Amino acid sequence: MKVKDLITKVNKIKQFEETVYIGEIAEHFDLVIYNWDEQTRLISYYFGNWYCTDSTVGYKVYFFDDKPVAVSSQLGRKSDEEIEWISKECYQLVKEYILSFYLKEDIIQIVDLEQEFDSMLSIDYYCQMFEHHRKNAIYNGESVKIINHKDSFNDSNLKFNPETVKIQYSNNKTEWVETTELRFPFNLTV
Repeated sequence: MKVKDLITKVNKIKQFEETVYIGEIAEHFDLVIYNWDEQTRLISYYFGNWYCTDSTVGYKVYFFDDKPVAVSSQLGRKSDEEIEWISKECYQLVKEYILSFYLKEDIIQIVDLEQEFDSMLSIDYYCQMFEHHRKNAIYNGESVKIINHKDSFNDSNLKFNPETVKIQYSNNKTEWVETTELRFPFNLTV
């Protein structure tokens, strides 16, 4: 799926919304702003997300006044969020908004709207999954639900084992599979 198609299908519901704080987004413009108040003009929605320890991470689209302006990825809790802008105009629009809070030089990355983007994501550990992942997994091209899981450490000798989950097919058949064998669709509208 192309990025330009993906951003038009982002499921903009409260469940996938993330509040954008001025101080946090300002860091992407190399600005230091101590105002971390909420604002309502710049909003982001995850189209692919998972837990990393105690934080939500993943892929999202930023909207300014309800128009897409950027795509971002944060693959781990301690990883930086990488933002790519849909166009220089979008970057400039958001920059001016941020500059209304503060002024400083910046660095810009523009997203390639023709770039191919995989249509699904992998999640390595059960603890990284949200409820919508457990209800909407794909195994060998078939939709399944996750109904149980085993931790990745064996209790008797603390030896690491691949984490496994019990999946249920639409015909109610169940099977244990490694978590890494599952794929999860992005949070997109049809």
